[in-house]
Order: sequence, then C-alpha cells, then structure tokens
Amino acid sequence: MVLVADDDPFNLRLLQEVCEAADYGVLTAADGTEVLDVVARERPDVVLLDLDMPKLDGLEVLRILKADAHLARIPVLLVAGTDNVDAHSRGIELGAEDYLTKPYRVFEVQQRIRNALRASSPHARYPMESIHPQLVDPATRTGTVLQLRLALDYEFTRAARYGHPLTCILVRIDNFTELQAADFSKCDAVLAEVASGLRNCVRAVDHIFRSRQDVFSLLLPETDGDGAAVVLRRIETACEEQRLWNNADEPTPTITMCFASSVQAKASSGDHLLELAEQKLFGKAKS
Repeated sequence: MVLVADDDPFNLRLLQEVCEAADYGVLTAADGTEVLDVVARERPDVVLLDLDMPKLDGLEVLRILKADAHLARIPVLLVAGTDNVDAHSRGIELGAEDYLTKPYRVFEVQQRIRNALRASSPHARYPMESIHPQLVDPATRTGTVLQLRLALDYEFTRAARYGHPLTCILVRIDNFTELQAADFSKCDAVLAEVASGLRNCVRAVDHIFRSRQDVFSLLLPETDGDGAAVVLRRIETACEEQRLWNNADEPTPTITMCFASSVQAKASSGDHLLELAEQKLFGKAKS
C-alpha cells in the first residue's frame, strides 16, 4: 500500500494513477496532519510526501514519523521541485529513503517506489516485479504504451495548465520487417541501439517510449515546433554519421520521422496529440 500526500489535486491524481498502474493499492492525503492520521490507521508500505503542504510541511511530517519507533521503518520518498536542493539534503538527513523531483517521470516514480520497498522488505515480492514488462520495454529499456498514455495525460494537462507547448515526435523503423527476416535474433539488439542513439539526441527531461513494434514516441515537454525541428536535425545527423546505431550488419535501419506540437496542431488532449502525429507518420509511410 502506497500513501501519496500532496495538496495539489492535479499532482495527487497523477501520482495515484501512476501507482495504480503499477498495481499498488493507494491511500491519499492532502495535508500534513492528514498524512499522520492515515499512517496511524493504515500503516502504508511506503509514503510519497510532498514537501510543501499546509498545516504541517513535509519535513515536519518526516521528522515526526522518524521519531516514532513504530513508524520509523516506513520508507518515505520526498517530493519537491528540482531547485529545492537544500530541502532534499535536509530530508535525507532526517531519514527519508529517497526523493522525487517535479515534473515527474512516470517510470522514475515507479522505480523508486520499488527500490524503497525492496530495501525495507528485501525478501517480499511486490506487484511491480510481476508486471515490470508492462512498464519498461525489455528489448530497448524505453517506456511502454502504458507509460506513454500516462505520460501523455500528465504532460498535456501540465502544458495546458501552465500555458506551455508539448511536442510528440515519432520515429519509425521503415524496414523493421526486413531486419527481422535478415536475423530475428539480432533485431532486438538493433532496436536497443536505436533507442540509445535517440536518448543522445534529446534532453534528460524528455521521454522515450516504444509505442509500436517499429515506432518510438518521443515526448518533449515545453517544446514547440522550432524545438522539435532541432531534435529532428540531431536525429538526421546521427543517422548520416551512423551514430544512431552501432550495428554495421546489413540491412541497416532506415527511418521516417514526424512530429505534432500541441499549440500548432491545436491538440485537445494528450491522446489527440499522439493521434495527430500518427496521422502524419503513417500518411508519410504510405506515400
């Protein structure tokens, strides 16, 4: 059972959905005193604790939990903005197991919860261990379709809320069937190399998913069409210089790319943004 504590309904809903997607039971709290009430009644397995909450802030709640011999063993993950380094350090000093930064990366949230649970109960098995292939593509170590849908919902809502653009780039391996036919056993290795090459073309805050057998979806927060064009040029250059993959065997991959940006495309939702990008991609593939 995971307790998610955040006074922002948007963030609370997102974290709840991320945890439920990993098959965890979820408890919620909207302020510091409510966290203590829930912990006393339910004894969750792990707590995701926002630092900035009313009544009692996250550090004060953490201090209280770690001072209680009956509650101190519950792992706590602090949640704060990337610029709140001092609070992160103070939280670790007070006994927090780890911390998460906003904006959230879906897999990172799930991975850190799993790490905290393993550390507190090393011999126990938790839901994420059995459904891990649904969360990370085993061949490329990128996110899956499940992760993509969660990230689209979160990033689009966040973009609309703060007036920021959001761009989805699709990269299709045109000759995927040919690669499989040439050497099925090496196909996953080629895809892993492409995924690694794509990571080198984007920022750390960007997301990469394997959304279809032959398609990677790149989700770029706070990026408009001009920013997408920069990334496309990086990928094109990496292809030309054979840096998008290291495998020299024939046939080498060939790719088609396209993008849709939320503002220019007038997308109404994250799913709509992906749909607009796919319409461009498969229109190109057929022409």
